[in-house]
Amino acid sequence: MTTPALSDRRWWILGSSVFSFFAIGATFFVVPPLVPELVTRFGLSHFKVGLLMGAISVPAVILAVVVGLAVDRLEPRRVGVVSLGLMFVGAVTFATAPTFGLLFAGRLLFGAGGLVVNLLLARLLTAAFSGRELALAMGVFMATYPASMITVYSLHPVLVESLGWRNELLLLAALVGLAIPLFLVAVGRPDSHATSPDRQRISVAVSPPLAALAVTWMLFFAVHSSVLTFAPEWAGGGAAALLTVTIVMWIAMIGSPLVGSLIDRTTRPMRWVSVGLALQAVALLGAASGVLTPGPAMLGIGLAAALVPTAIYATPGLLVKPERVGFAFGFITSFSNFGTIAGPTAVGALIDRTSSWPLAWVVLAGVAMVAAAVSTAVRVR
Repeated sequence: MTTPALSDRRWWILGSSVFSFFAIGATFFVVPPLVPELVTRFGLSHFKVGLLMGAISVPAVILAVVVGLAVDRLEPRRVGVVSLGLMFVGAVTFATAPTFGLLFAGRLLFGAGGLVVNLLLARLLTAAFSGRELALAMGVFMATYPASMITVYSLHPVLVESLGWRNELLLLAALVGLAIPLFLVAVGRPDSHATSPDRQRISVAVSPPLAALAVTWMLFFAVHSSVLTFAPEWAGGGAAALLTVTIVMWIAMIGSPLVGSLIDRTTRPMRWVSVGLALQAVALLGAASGVLTPGPAMLGIGLAAALVPTAIYATPGLLVKPERVGFAFGFITSFSNFGTIAGPTAVGALIDRTSSWPLAWVVLAGVAMVAAAVSTAVRVR
Protein backbone atom coordinates (compact mmCIF):
# COMPACT_ATOMS: atom_id res chain seq x y z
CA MET A 1 0.00 0.00 0.00
CA THR A 2 2.94 2.36 0.56
CA THR A 3 4.19 4.15 -2.57
CA PRO A 4 7.00 6.67 -3.03
CA ALA A 5 4.51 9.37 -4.10
CA LEU A 6 2.37 8.86 -1.00
CA SER A 7 5.43 8.93 1.20
CA ASP A 8 6.69 12.09 -0.48
CA ARG A 9 3.33 13.81 0.12
CA ARG A 10 2.90 12.49 3.65
CA TRP A 11 3.10 15.86 5.42
CA TRP A 12 0.62 17.41 2.97
CA ILE A 13 -1.72 14.49 3.60
CA LEU A 14 -1.29 14.89 7.36
CA GLY A 15 -2.03 18.64 7.16
CA SER A 16 -5.20 18.10 5.13
CA SER A 17 -6.24 15.27 7.45
CA VAL A 18 -5.81 17.50 10.49
CA PHE A 19 -8.01 20.22 8.99
CA SER A 20 -10.75 17.80 7.91
CA PHE A 21 -10.71 16.00 11.25
CA PHE A 22 -10.93 19.36 13.02
CA ALA A 23 -14.10 20.13 11.05
CA ILE A 24 -15.56 16.75 12.05
CA GLY A 25 -14.69 17.21 15.71
CA ALA A 26 -16.00 20.77 15.92
CA THR A 27 -19.45 19.72 14.70
CA PHE A 28 -19.46 16.63 16.91
CA PHE A 29 -18.62 18.59 20.06
CA VAL A 30 -20.92 21.54 19.46
CA VAL A 31 -23.92 19.72 20.99
CA PRO A 32 -22.91 19.84 24.70
CA PRO A 33 -22.43 23.66 24.73
CA LEU A 34 -25.78 24.00 22.94
CA VAL A 35 -27.70 21.84 25.43
CA PRO A 36 -29.38 24.78 27.24
CA GLU A 37 -30.39 26.33 23.90
CA LEU A 38 -31.69 23.05 22.47
CA VAL A 39 -33.59 22.15 25.63
CA THR A 40 -35.27 25.55 25.67
CA ARG A 41 -36.16 25.73 21.99
CA PHE A 42 -36.98 22.07 21.31
CA GLY A 43 -37.95 20.78 24.78
CA LEU A 44 -35.37 18.00 24.77
CA SER A 45 -34.84 15.54 27.61
CA HIS A 46 -31.42 14.21 28.61
CA PHE A 47 -32.30 11.08 26.65
CA LYS A 48 -32.89 13.08 23.45
CA VAL A 49 -29.71 15.07 24.01
CA GLY A 50 -27.85 11.77 24.19
CA LEU A 51 -29.55 10.64 20.98
CA LEU A 52 -28.55 13.85 19.25
CA MET A 53 -24.96 13.49 20.41
CA GLY A 54 -24.85 9.88 19.25
CA ALA A 55 -26.72 10.33 15.96
CA ILE A 56 -23.55 11.35 14.20
CA SER A 57 -22.22 7.84 14.86
CA VAL A 58 -25.23 5.82 13.64
CA PRO A 59 -23.97 5.49 10.03
CA ALA A 60 -20.65 4.12 11.27
CA VAL A 61 -22.34 1.33 13.22
CA ILE A 62 -24.20 0.19 10.10
CA LEU A 63 -21.78 0.99 7.29
CA ALA A 64 -18.22 1.19 8.66
CA VAL A 65 -17.14 -2.27 7.52
CA VAL A 66 -18.55 -1.78 4.01
CA VAL A 67 -16.99 1.68 3.77
CA GLY A 68 -13.67 0.32 5.02
CA LEU A 69 -13.67 -2.28 2.26
CA ALA A 70 -14.58 0.41 -0.27
CA VAL A 71 -11.76 2.80 0.65
CA ASP A 72 -9.32 -0.10 0.23
CA ARG A 73 -10.43 -0.35 -3.42
CA LEU A 74 -11.65 3.06 -4.65
CA GLU A 75 -9.73 6.10 -5.89
CA PRO A 76 -9.30 8.36 -2.85
CA ARG A 77 -9.73 11.72 -4.58
CA ARG A 78 -13.35 11.14 -5.62
CA VAL A 79 -14.23 9.42 -2.38
CA GLY A 80 -12.89 12.35 -0.36
CA VAL A 81 -14.77 15.01 -2.32
CA VAL A 82 -18.11 13.18 -2.18
CA SER A 83 -17.86 12.40 1.52
CA LEU A 84 -16.80 15.95 2.47
CA GLY A 85 -19.71 17.23 0.38
CA LEU A 86 -22.11 15.01 2.31
CA MET A 87 -20.68 16.36 5.56
CA PHE A 88 -21.34 19.90 4.34
CA VAL A 89 -24.99 19.12 3.51
CA GLY A 90 -25.46 17.54 6.94
CA ALA A 91 -23.88 20.49 8.74
CA VAL A 92 -26.12 22.98 6.95
CA THR A 93 -29.21 20.85 7.64
CA PHE A 94 -28.39 20.73 11.35
CA ALA A 95 -27.77 24.49 11.46
CA THR A 96 -31.10 25.37 9.83
CA ALA A 97 -33.35 22.61 11.24
CA PRO A 98 -36.72 23.80 12.62
CA THR A 99 -37.52 20.51 14.40
CA PHE A 100 -35.79 17.80 16.40
CA GLY A 101 -36.34 15.38 13.53
CA LEU A 102 -34.33 17.52 11.14
CA LEU A 103 -31.66 18.13 13.77
CA PHE A 104 -31.32 14.37 14.01
CA ALA A 105 -31.31 13.99 10.21
CA GLY A 106 -28.57 16.58 9.85
CA ARG A 107 -26.42 14.73 12.35
CA LEU A 108 -27.02 11.46 10.47
CA LEU A 109 -25.96 12.98 7.12
CA PHE A 110 -22.90 14.57 8.65
CA GLY A 111 -22.01 11.29 10.34
CA ALA A 112 -22.27 9.36 7.06
CA GLY A 113 -19.85 11.72 5.32
CA GLY A 114 -17.59 11.90 8.37
CA LEU A 115 -17.37 8.11 8.51
CA VAL A 116 -15.99 7.90 4.97
CA VAL A 117 -13.59 10.80 5.55
CA ASN A 118 -12.31 9.29 8.78
CA LEU A 119 -11.60 5.86 7.29
CA LEU A 120 -10.11 7.32 4.12
CA LEU A 121 -7.76 9.58 6.05
CA ALA A 122 -6.73 6.77 8.42
CA ARG A 123 -5.88 4.57 5.45
CA LEU A 124 -3.95 7.30 3.63
CA LEU A 125 -1.97 8.16 6.75
CA THR A 126 -1.14 4.51 7.41
CA ALA A 127 0.07 4.17 3.82
CA ALA A 128 2.03 7.43 3.76
CA PHE A 129 3.76 6.92 7.12
CA SER A 130 4.06 3.13 7.16
CA GLY A 131 7.48 2.09 8.44
CA ARG A 132 8.38 5.50 9.82
CA GLU A 133 6.73 7.99 12.17
CA LEU A 134 3.33 6.27 11.92
CA ALA A 135 2.42 6.58 15.60
CA LEU A 136 3.64 10.18 15.64
CA ALA A 137 1.43 10.99 12.64
CA MET A 138 -1.53 9.30 14.31
CA GLY A 139 -0.77 11.21 17.51
CA VAL A 140 -0.93 14.52 15.63
CA PHE A 141 -4.10 13.31 13.89
CA MET A 142 -5.70 12.34 17.21
CA ALA A 143 -4.65 15.65 18.78
CA THR A 144 -6.89 17.41 16.27
CA TYR A 145 -10.04 16.05 17.89
CA PRO A 146 -9.35 17.55 21.32
CA ALA A 147 -8.20 20.76 19.66
CA SER A 148 -11.60 21.03 18.01
CA MET A 149 -13.37 20.59 21.35
CA ILE A 150 -11.18 23.19 23.04
CA THR A 151 -11.93 25.66 20.28
CA VAL A 152 -15.68 25.04 20.32
CA TYR A 153 -16.02 25.07 24.11
CA SER A 154 -13.82 28.15 24.49
CA LEU A 155 -15.36 30.25 21.70
CA HIS A 156 -18.98 29.14 22.06
CA PRO A 157 -20.02 31.78 24.62
CA VAL A 158 -18.67 34.57 22.40
CA LEU A 159 -19.96 33.11 19.13
CA VAL A 160 -23.45 32.32 20.37
CA GLU A 161 -23.81 35.83 21.81
CA SER A 162 -22.47 37.66 18.76
CA LEU A 163 -23.74 35.43 15.94
CA GLY A 164 -26.57 33.36 17.42
CA TRP A 165 -26.48 29.58 17.68
CA ARG A 166 -27.59 28.91 14.10
CA ASN A 167 -24.93 31.14 12.58
CA GLU A 168 -22.36 29.52 14.83
CA LEU A 169 -23.31 26.19 13.29
CA LEU A 170 -23.15 27.63 9.77
CA LEU A 171 -19.63 28.84 10.53
CA LEU A 172 -18.67 25.25 11.36
CA ALA A 173 -20.26 24.13 8.08
CA ALA A 174 -18.01 26.59 6.24
CA LEU A 175 -14.98 24.80 7.68
CA VAL A 176 -16.16 21.61 5.98
CA GLY A 177 -16.50 23.46 2.69
CA LEU A 178 -12.93 24.74 2.97
CA ALA A 179 -11.66 21.23 3.68
CA ILE A 180 -12.59 20.09 0.16
CA PRO A 181 -10.01 22.10 -1.85
CA LEU A 182 -7.37 21.45 0.82
CA PHE A 183 -7.93 17.72 0.45
CA LEU A 184 -7.65 17.92 -3.34
CA VAL A 185 -4.33 19.75 -3.10
CA ALA A 186 -2.96 17.25 -0.56
CA VAL A 187 -3.73 14.04 -2.44
CA GLY A 188 -2.67 15.41 -5.83
CA ARG A 189 -3.88 14.23 -9.20
CA PRO A 190 -5.32 10.69 -9.53
CA ASP A 191 -2.21 9.44 -11.34
CA SER A 192 0.20 10.92 -8.78
CA HIS A 193 0.30 7.78 -6.63
CA ALA A 194 -0.49 4.14 -7.05
CA THR A 195 -3.77 3.68 -5.21
CA SER A 196 -5.45 1.58 -7.87
CA PRO A 197 -8.27 -0.67 -6.64
CA ASP A 198 -7.22 -3.95 -5.10
CA ARG A 199 -8.87 -6.70 -7.19
CA GLN A 200 -8.01 -9.52 -4.85
CA ARG A 201 -10.79 -11.51 -3.23
CA ILE A 202 -12.52 -9.49 -0.55
CA SER A 203 -11.96 -10.94 2.91
CA VAL A 204 -13.94 -9.98 6.01
CA ALA A 205 -12.20 -12.45 8.29
CA VAL A 206 -11.61 -11.02 11.76
CA SER A 207 -8.77 -12.29 13.91
CA PRO A 208 -9.18 -12.50 17.70
CA PRO A 209 -6.71 -9.61 18.28
CA LEU A 210 -8.65 -7.35 15.88
CA ALA A 211 -11.92 -8.30 17.58
CA ALA A 212 -10.46 -7.50 20.99
CA LEU A 213 -9.16 -4.18 19.69
CA ALA A 214 -12.64 -3.31 18.40
CA VAL A 215 -14.32 -4.11 21.72
CA THR A 216 -11.71 -2.10 23.61
CA TRP A 217 -12.25 0.88 21.32
CA MET A 218 -16.03 0.61 21.70
CA LEU A 219 -15.92 0.57 25.51
CA PHE A 220 -13.47 3.46 25.63
CA PHE A 221 -15.73 5.60 23.48
CA ALA A 222 -18.85 4.65 25.45
CA VAL A 223 -17.16 6.13 28.53
CA HIS A 224 -15.37 9.03 26.88
CA SER A 225 -18.34 10.39 24.90
CA SER A 226 -20.60 10.09 27.96
CA VAL A 227 -18.20 12.13 30.08
CA LEU A 228 -17.85 14.84 27.44
CA THR A 229 -21.62 15.03 26.96
CA PHE A 230 -22.65 15.36 30.60
CA ALA A 231 -19.58 16.55 32.51
CA PRO A 232 -20.31 20.25 31.81
CA GLU A 233 -23.67 19.90 33.58
CA TRP A 234 -22.12 17.87 36.43
CA ALA A 235 -19.45 20.55 36.86
CA GLY A 236 -22.10 23.22 37.44
CA GLY A 237 -22.96 24.40 33.94
CA GLY A 238 -22.09 27.69 32.28
CA ALA A 239 -18.90 28.95 30.68
CA ALA A 240 -16.74 28.03 33.68
CA ALA A 241 -17.86 24.40 33.54
CA LEU A 242 -17.16 24.23 29.79
CA LEU A 243 -13.65 25.52 30.36
CA THR A 244 -13.11 22.97 33.12
CA VAL A 245 -14.09 20.12 30.82
CA THR A 246 -11.68 21.39 28.16
CA ILE A 247 -8.89 20.23 30.51
CA VAL A 248 -9.57 16.78 29.02
CA MET A 249 -8.78 18.02 25.56
CA TRP A 250 -5.83 20.22 26.51
CA ILE A 251 -4.11 17.16 27.95
CA ALA A 252 -5.10 15.02 24.96
CA MET A 253 -4.02 17.65 22.43
CA ILE A 254 -0.59 18.15 23.99
CA GLY A 255 -0.04 14.55 24.99
CA SER A 256 -1.13 12.65 21.86
CA PRO A 257 1.88 13.55 19.67
CA LEU A 258 4.22 12.86 22.60
CA VAL A 259 2.62 9.46 23.14
CA GLY A 260 2.88 8.75 19.42
CA SER A 261 6.59 9.52 19.45
CA LEU A 262 7.11 7.18 22.41
CA ILE A 263 5.10 4.40 20.75
CA ASP A 264 7.30 4.66 17.64
CA ARG A 265 10.26 3.92 19.91
CA THR A 266 8.72 1.19 22.07
CA THR A 267 6.49 -0.55 19.44
CA ARG A 268 4.15 -1.69 22.24
CA PRO A 269 0.97 0.37 21.67
CA MET A 270 -1.42 -1.83 23.66
CA ARG A 271 0.47 -1.31 26.91
CA TRP A 272 -0.37 2.38 26.61
CA VAL A 273 -4.02 1.50 26.00
CA SER A 274 -4.25 -0.52 29.22
CA VAL A 275 -2.64 2.25 31.27
CA GLY A 276 -4.96 4.86 29.78
CA LEU A 277 -8.09 2.85 30.53
CA ALA A 278 -6.96 2.30 34.11
CA LEU A 279 -6.48 6.06 34.54
CA GLN A 280 -9.94 6.66 33.10
CA ALA A 281 -11.50 4.30 35.65
CA VAL A 282 -9.61 5.84 38.59
CA ALA A 283 -10.65 9.37 37.59
CA LEU A 284 -14.33 8.37 37.37
CA LEU A 285 -14.26 6.60 40.72
CA GLY A 286 -12.67 9.67 42.25
CA ALA A 287 -15.42 11.85 40.80
CA ALA A 288 -18.12 9.49 42.05
CA SER A 289 -16.76 9.42 45.59
CA GLY A 290 -16.16 13.16 45.77
CA VAL A 291 -12.44 12.67 46.29
CA LEU A 292 -11.79 14.44 43.00
CA THR A 293 -13.34 17.78 42.10
CA PRO A 294 -14.16 18.44 38.42
CA GLY A 295 -10.71 19.84 37.59
CA PRO A 296 -8.59 16.87 38.77
CA ALA A 297 -11.18 14.40 37.46
CA MET A 298 -10.96 15.94 33.98
CA LEU A 299 -7.17 15.80 34.22
CA GLY A 300 -7.32 12.01 34.64
CA ILE A 301 -9.82 11.68 31.80
CA GLY A 302 -7.51 13.80 29.66
CA LEU A 303 -4.51 11.55 30.28
CA ALA A 304 -6.60 8.60 29.12
CA ALA A 305 -7.65 10.56 26.03
CA ALA A 306 -3.99 11.16 25.16
CA LEU A 307 -2.94 7.54 25.60
CA VAL A 308 -5.75 5.40 24.26
CA PRO A 309 -6.76 6.88 20.86
CA THR A 310 -3.19 7.38 19.64
CA ALA A 311 -2.20 3.82 20.56
CA ILE A 312 -5.40 2.34 19.11
CA TYR A 313 -4.96 4.09 15.75
CA ALA A 314 -1.34 2.95 15.51
CA THR A 315 -2.39 -0.70 15.92
CA PRO A 316 -4.52 -1.84 12.89
CA GLY A 317 -1.51 -1.62 10.57
CA LEU A 318 0.26 -4.09 12.89
CA LEU A 319 -2.61 -6.59 12.86
CA VAL A 320 -3.54 -6.91 9.17
CA LYS A 321 -1.94 -6.89 5.74
CA PRO A 322 -1.59 -3.47 4.04
CA GLU A 323 -4.41 -4.16 1.57
CA ARG A 324 -6.83 -4.75 4.47
CA VAL A 325 -6.06 -1.65 6.55
CA GLY A 326 -9.24 0.14 5.43
CA PHE A 327 -11.32 -2.87 6.46
CA ALA A 328 -9.58 -3.03 9.84
CA PHE A 329 -10.25 0.63 10.54
CA GLY A 330 -13.83 0.19 9.37
CA PHE A 331 -14.34 -2.76 11.68
CA ILE A 332 -13.05 -1.04 14.81
CA THR A 333 -14.88 2.17 13.85
CA SER A 334 -18.22 0.38 13.69
CA PHE A 335 -17.68 -0.72 17.28
CA SER A 336 -16.41 2.64 18.56
CA ASN A 337 -19.37 4.48 17.08
CA PHE A 338 -21.79 2.04 18.65
CA GLY A 339 -20.14 2.95 21.95
CA THR A 340 -20.54 6.64 21.13
CA ILE A 341 -24.27 6.10 20.61
CA ALA A 342 -24.92 3.69 23.48
CA GLY A 343 -22.84 5.48 26.11
CA PRO A 344 -24.44 8.96 26.19
CA THR A 345 -27.91 7.55 25.52
CA ALA A 346 -27.72 5.04 28.38
CA VAL A 347 -26.12 7.50 30.79
CA GLY A 348 -28.68 10.17 29.87
CA ALA A 349 -31.51 7.73 30.59
CA LEU A 350 -29.85 6.74 33.89
CA ILE A 351 -29.57 10.38 34.98
CA ASP A 352 -33.19 11.04 33.97
CA ARG A 353 -34.32 8.13 36.13
CA THR A 354 -32.05 8.46 39.19
CA SER A 355 -30.69 12.04 39.13
CA SER A 356 -27.51 10.46 40.54
CA TRP A 357 -24.18 11.62 39.17
CA PRO A 358 -22.16 9.27 41.45
CA LEU A 359 -24.03 6.25 40.11
CA ALA A 360 -23.43 7.34 36.52
CA TRP A 361 -19.69 7.75 37.13
CA VAL A 362 -19.39 4.39 38.93
CA VAL A 363 -21.09 2.60 36.04
CA LEU A 364 -18.74 4.26 33.54
CA ALA A 365 -15.71 3.38 35.69
CA GLY A 366 -16.79 -0.26 35.58
CA VAL A 367 -17.00 -0.10 31.79
CA ALA A 368 -13.46 1.34 31.64
CA MET A 369 -12.12 -1.49 33.80
CA VAL A 370 -13.73 -4.09 31.53
CA ALA A 371 -12.11 -2.36 28.54
CA ALA A 372 -8.70 -2.53 30.22
CA ALA A 373 -9.12 -6.28 30.73
CA VAL A 374 -10.16 -6.83 27.10
CA SER A 375 -7.21 -4.81 25.78
CA THR A 376 -4.76 -7.37 27.17
CA ALA A 377 -6.01 -9.86 24.55
CA VAL A 378 -4.62 -7.77 21.66
CA ARG A 379 -1.31 -9.19 20.44
CA VAL A 380 0.52 -7.32 17.69
CA ARG A 381 3.13 -8.72 15.35
